[in-house]
Amino acid sequence: YMNQVVHLCTRSNDYLTKLPQKILVKIAANLSLEDVVAMAHCSKAFRRTCLTDSLWRGIFLQHHKYIAPEVEQLALEHSWRKIFFTDKLKLQMLVSRHRNLVKLNNANLKAVQEQAEPVYTEL
Repeated sequence: YMNQVVHLCTRSNDYLTKLPQKILVKIAANLSLEDVVAMAHCSKAFRRTCLTDSLWRGIFLQHHKYIAPEVEQLALEHSWRKIFFTDKLKLQMLVSRHRNLVKLNNANLKAVQEQAEPVYTEL
């Protein structure tokens, strides 16, 4: 209790950073990109908020309107923030590489399954 009194007296109590992160993300989602970057420099709590995938997924949707399943998967592997700031050409290259890996993995899985199938012969 004494700590709260000291904080009130020194006016160093910041109620905004004590809001749940979900609410801070909703606030940040309504800011411009420049303001999100500025917000991230205000405090550790704001920095954590400004680095969340939920915020950057929303920002990505604001700018792209559609998320391909391959892009969704890439975001899980990297981060939505990184995907957002990746230029379109590099993103297309990453999506193409991801598709090729999926095809290769599926082909390898099929080959393994075919080898593992028992062969029955008539007696």
